[in-house]
Amino acid sequence: MKFTFTFFFLLGFSVSFLYYLFQNQAFLPTVSLHEVNWSNLFVFVTFSLLSLLSLLNLIFYHSYKIFKKEMPEKLRIRESVKFSLFISLGILVVFALHIFHIISFPWGIGILVVLLLLFFVV
Repeated sequence: MKFTFTFFFLLGFSVSFLYYLFQNQAFLPTVSLHEVNWSNLFVFVTFSLLSLLSLLNLIFYHSYKIFKKEMPEKLRIRESVKFSLFISLGILVVFALHIFHIISFPWGIGILVVLLLLFFVV
């Protein structure tokens, strides 16, 4: 119960703070000369990853709770954290590669899906 409440709180806080930042007129991704404002980008990426991590964690935890009832609670928590962390960090890497124009976002997501399937299935 504490595990679920913690991630619900983290998800709610991250989403509400991102909503506040999007409503703020001073929170812009670029400065006047079309340069990237790195502090705003870092804040956006951090809170987006926190919300994605908590959402994926809740999804994995509750799917384990529904479909694998015989799984112990500690193992259920460990597996959900592990899978959500791998997916969140993978999306962070794809996003970083897209920002620096190394690979496009759809190709990066495709490669990430293949790598996750190879990692979790094989």
